[in-house]
Amino acid sequence: MNKLVTIDLWQTIMGESDFSAFSPNRRKLKCEAIYDYLKKFHNDLVYEDVESSHDYVVSLIAKYSRFHSDLLFKEWLILLIKKIDINNKINLNSQQIKNLGNIIDEIFISYPPDIFEGTSDFLDYLRGNDYKVGIISNTGLLKKNNIFFDVLSLSNELGIAKPNSKIFTQTLGKVNIEPAHSIHIGDNPVADVLGAINIGMDAILISKAGRTKPVNNKVHQVIDNIGLAKESILSWSEKFPKRKY
Repeated sequence: MNKLVTIDLWQTIMGESDFSAFSPNRRKLKCEAIYDYLKKFHNDLVYEDVESSHDYVVSLIAKYSRFHSDLLFKEWLILLIKKIDINNKINLNSQQIKNLGNIIDEIFISYPPDIFEGTSDFLDYLRGNDYKVGIISNTGLLKKNNIFFDVLSLSNELGIAKPNSKIFTQTLGKVNIEPAHSIHIGDNPVADVLGAINIGMDAILISKAGRTKPVNNKVHQVIDNIGLAKESILSWSEKFPKRKY
């Protein structure tokens, strides 16, 4: 019997070490890089407009997520440019917009979030015990992070976000595994836990050292960090009949 473990990305297996929502240093680098790039197309560009527009788009992404939705990454870039340049003086073609996206991606590569302690050991355990591994995240960047997975679903590539059931069902469909044989691990009691439970998956909530509580009692377990997930998966696997040889 194939079994699937899906895992949230941000603040579950990687993120800021203090569990804060964002990195001020990375924000500064992103704004500076965006300003330097767009300055080539608009000599009168104001850096403060880039900062305020960046923060606006980041907050809007979070708002979309709360309503189970997302835009494609290119669409977010276009919205950012329009917010910065309300007078429409910047005219970028598709390749130039893609170049801007690559520049923003490079910021994450040069100033990456932390991979939380225990992540690599847990993924090695899953791979060594023949679990399929999926990443389901409302945004993500995995380049150069050596994070193993069989299937990847990112909301800014699909245009839907957790807890929308489609992002879960599409992920399971890619590996042809039933919800009853799947479990999702994440730090958000609504987006992660309810999103998974609502389609018949099990779920494990990462509590961030007791900061987060489940919204109902259907969650399989609540654990403090990803380093404890192996024991949770072992207890979850006990619900399935043992193989007979």
